[in-house]
Amino acid sequence: MEKVHENRDGVEISVVVCTYNRADMLEETLRSWGSVEKGECRVELVVVDNNSTDGTRKVVETFEKSHGGDLNYVFEPNPGLSFARNKGIKAARGRIIAFVDDDIYFREDWLQALVSVFQRHPKTDGVGGNSIPLFEGPRPDWLTDELGMFYGSTLSGETEKRMVFPEHPFGVNMAFRREVFVRVGGFTTRLGRIKTSLLSNEEKELFYRLHQAGMFVLYAPDIVVHHRVPKERMDQQWIIRRVFWQGISKVAFTQLTNRQGRFTLLRDALIHGKRAVFGQRPFCWKNCILLYPRQEVKEQMKTALSLGIARQSLIEFINFDVNNLRQE
Repeated sequence: MEKVHENRDGVEISVVVCTYNRADMLEETLRSWGSVEKGECRVELVVVDNNSTDGTRKVVETFEKSHGGDLNYVFEPNPGLSFARNKGIKAARGRIIAFVDDDIYFREDWLQALVSVFQRHPKTDGVGGNSIPLFEGPRPDWLTDELGMFYGSTLSGETEKRMVFPEHPFGVNMAFRREVFVRVGGFTTRLGRIKTSLLSNEEKELFYRLHQAGMFVLYAPDIVVHHRVPKERMDQQWIIRRVFWQGISKVAFTQLTNRQGRFTLLRDALIHGKRAVFGQRPFCWKNCILLYPRQEVKEQMKTALSLGIARQSLIEFINFDVNNLRQE
């Protein structure tokens, strides 16, 4: 495998894995990394421990002793995925900085496919790979392919193509040239998972800035990871909670990129609050979740999304002057 342009430390690719209190999953991810074909590529693995309280550090140390290689353990005390990713960027030495989740299995040719894309497309700034869900239990009937996006499924097809915002790669499998972060900065710490919360859109916000800067983003289906989906995430309550947080994330993203005024925020809070209470369709008593809470999953998801939008719109409305002062 040919080399990407080397930097002064000789590291070509830095693979950043951020983790929080998932030592068992991380151990399996590291084990799969050990089977990845490295060839002549100088690659480092950067594990960012986001203030875990389990055996995460021991897992990393054990893996390093048994497998060797270029591994860098970094500790980030500030809770939040964006803090952890930014710490990983700072610690990384490679010209290419890739990110994967701590609950994936690498395909053996993952690294070779990643290097090939950046070599064949020298003007590419960012690349998104293919993520295939690996369900660790019987897949329920309601969990359609369309809902796969909530489980890390890219749903972007099998053809290499340019991604034009708002289409963008998923954080479970993406990579950038180092210069990207020099030009547009890192991940916003106002978005992204924090401990057990499901706040998201930090990747979307980053790719928004790449788009504003005129950068080129590519989807490469041959860069494959398998994303584990544990049994507890195949529960209806989990997906409803995930969609509720998507509503929150949607408003938070908008306020960072296209800030809405107080009137618009209050209007959205009232509109989506009404939808959350009385249902998504034209009003009738059978649509009211207060009287008929046992609706089908899709209706519950719509309700949860509206509830998240209403909740965050109201919070942004109440804190509008405070947020305005912070930005000024």
